[in-house]
Amino acid sequence: MRSTQRLLLSVGMAGLLLTVFPAGLPSVTTMARADSGNGSGHGNAGAHGAANGHANAAASNSHGATASSLGALNAAHASENALANASSDSRVGRIAAYRDAAAAAQTAADTEAAIGDALANLDSDGSGFVDSADEDTNQDGTVDPGEGTAVSDAIANLDTNADGVLDQTDIDNAQAAAETAQANADAKLTDAANKPVTDDVVDAVNHLLGIE
Repeated sequence: MRSTQRLLLSVGMAGLLLTVFPAGLPSVTTMARADSGNGSGHGNAGAHGAANGHANAAASNSHGATASSLGALNAAHASENALANASSDSRVGRIAAYRDAAAAAQTAADTEAAIGDALANLDSDGSGFVDSADEDTNQDGTVDPGEGTAVSDAIANLDTNADGVLDQTDIDNAQAAAETAQANADAKLTDAANKPVTDDVVDAVNHLLGIE
């Protein structure tokens, strides 16, 4: 009799459970795990959003700091036409003067480097300088057509004292000219600025003006 009662009780409990949780629905444990997973996903999304927000804010602050340090040199944003036609006394005109001086300084530095390269690569007879004798690049006693072109071009374009020879004197002259040109460019930029000119400011202005 008691066994029959226990059996009926078990069947009744099973029916009740099936009524509350029909077949095919997730269990309480499964639902809890899903909720927990969703919570983690939202947490990760929030973390990524916060990280991106901080990164964007940092970038914005960096650009703002650069603009602030440039001060009046922000006028370097001016168009090519504005730079070309600005009054020499205006802020844009002074920045244009700096751009021209910076270009001259770069040309002078390139000339100095070119003389050094010529002495290193065109001194075919090993004399320590470059002159017409080096046009015989293979030193066979004959200057074949086109053989001495590099030497004659180098002398024509790089001979700073017009003595027909490229030597240490030309390097010294070119170095002095490059230093003078760079000092002039620095002075032009200082004249255009209303705040201290740091290396970062020079880089920023050069970037705006397309100076490499």
